[in-house]
Amino acid sequence: MIADINPYRTSKNIYMDFLSRISPTLEKFQIKVFAAGSIEESLDETLVLDRKILEEVHTNLNIDTANIAGRISEGTTSHAMLEGFWHFPTSVYPGQKGNAVVIGHRFQYLPPAKNTFFNLDKVKIGDSIKINQDEGIYTYIVTDIQIVEPNDVSILQKTDDYRLTLITCTPLWTSEQRLVITAKLDKLYKKV
Repeated sequence: MIADINPYRTSKNIYMDFLSRISPTLEKFQIKVFAAGSIEESLDETLVLDRKILEEVHTNLNIDTANIAGRISEGTTSHAMLEGFWHFPTSVYPGQKGNAVVIGHRFQYLPPAKNTFFNLDKVKIGDSIKINQDEGIYTYIVTDIQIVEPNDVSILQKTDDYRLTLITCTPLWTSEQRLVITAKLDKLYKKV
C-alpha cells in the first residue's frame, strides 16, 4: 500500500488542483480580456479572411528559452486563440516588412503544455523566436519587453522594420495588463 504512493504525482495533483481553483474560468477570463476599448475592438466588424495562409503553410511559433511551441491560427476574432496562437488579422505575415502581431492566452493550458504563453514572462532580450513554416524558418531576436494597458493599440502600429510582436495577459492569472514582447527579424536568417 505505501509503495503505491507516488510523492511526485501527489504533489503535482495538489498543485494543479490549487491552480484550477484560483484561476478564473476561460469564459470569465475572455469577458475581462476583451473589455471596452480592447485590442480586438480595434478590428473592423466587416473584416473578412479569404484564406488562412499561415495555417496552409503550417506556421508554428517556437521559443526554446521559455518552453513555448505551438501553431499559429488565423481568424477575425479572438476565438482563434482557442485553436492556437492568434495572428492578428490586420497585421503583416511573419517574414514580411512591418509588424506581425501574434496574441495568445496565458493560461488556457498549463505547463508542461507548450502551446500557451504561460511562460512568456521568462523571455529575455536577446532570446530567439522562431517562426517555422513548410518553406523555411524566420528567426527573430527579442529587442524589447514592456507592459501596457489592455486598450493600448499602439502596439499594433504598422512599422518600417521586420518586427514580430507577441502579446498576452499579465500578471499571471489576471487580465489587468498586457505583456508585450517585441522582436526583430535576424537578417542573417531572413528568407529572401
